[in-house]
Amino acid sequence: MSTTVDPGKVRGLQRVTSADGYFLICAIDHLSDFAELLAPDPATVRFADVVAAKDAVVRAVAPSVSAVLLDPLYALGHLVGSGAVPGAVGLMSSIEDEDYQHPAGPRRTRIRADWNATRVKLAGADVLKLLWFYRPDTSVAEDQRRLVADLVAQCADLSLPLVVEPIWYPLPGEDPTGEEWKAARVRGIIASAIAADRLGVDMLKVEFPGYVETAAGQDAAAEACAELDAAVHVPWVILSAGVGYTDFKTQVRIACQAGASGYLAGRSIWRDAVSTHEPAARERAIAAARARLDELNAITRQYGRPYTPTRPLDEVLKELPAEWYRTWH
Repeated sequence: MSTTVDPGKVRGLQRVTSADGYFLICAIDHLSDFAELLAPDPATVRFADVVAAKDAVVRAVAPSVSAVLLDPLYALGHLVGSGAVPGAVGLMSSIEDEDYQHPAGPRRTRIRADWNATRVKLAGADVLKLLWFYRPDTSVAEDQRRLVADLVAQCADLSLPLVVEPIWYPLPGEDPTGEEWKAARVRGIIASAIAADRLGVDMLKVEFPGYVETAAGQDAAAEACAELDAAVHVPWVILSAGVGYTDFKTQVRIACQAGASGYLAGRSIWRDAVSTHEPAARERAIAAARARLDELNAITRQYGRPYTPTRPLDEVLKELPAEWYRTWH
């Protein structure tokens, strides 16, 4: 039976949005870079130290978010089992193995060994997230598109929503600080979002297509965000990419004014809460992280486009006739 009404995906997307339809999500799926924040020498950081630090961050931010994005190595099973992720907070899981160490040249997304869409679903995640390196002008572009297409099919079989995070990156000989490359990056962010959208993903986590240091830059970014919004058919949110909080706040406003439905933010929110080691200072940093999330939530609600995966009942009845479940999957 083929239908565009998928109860499993509807529930998954409902679980990660707020009651009024916004994606207010904190990303804590970071791996090696998270451990590096815990101590001057990452080699001294134990596995349990990373898990405990993530547990503390999630417990602190949970009251202010609609969902958290976790990794299976240090967080997903542990923080669900420990109760750090409350039942009212949605759960996203990353599927890739990402250590931020990239050889020169075209990049391929690495799926974590022994981790797949079925196990993501069985572990209780509401949504699966894929980090997707994509440049159409590289020798691996077709393989990267096939990776997404295959995952789209797997997630459809499991009624598991899929969010894809396209990442534009410099190739050897390119200067990422130059104006020519920055302009190409903006075009690439839009093009890669469109490519992922056309492959059938359920949601997009996108890099901000522009720069906000100047008024002219903000105007250009607003145009780019509007272009992206007009070209894709699924809800989209902005990732933080580790930028300073002030700049990220501006990015969220511009993106939401153009049609984004929220944010999926990580280090820009909680970096200080992890890297500060004195107990009292850490408590203040955790409180500051909560305050940042609350501010981003207010911006999102003021400017963003609410999203709901549900459909009017008359449309649902047309696609799910009596005894629809007999041929479901």
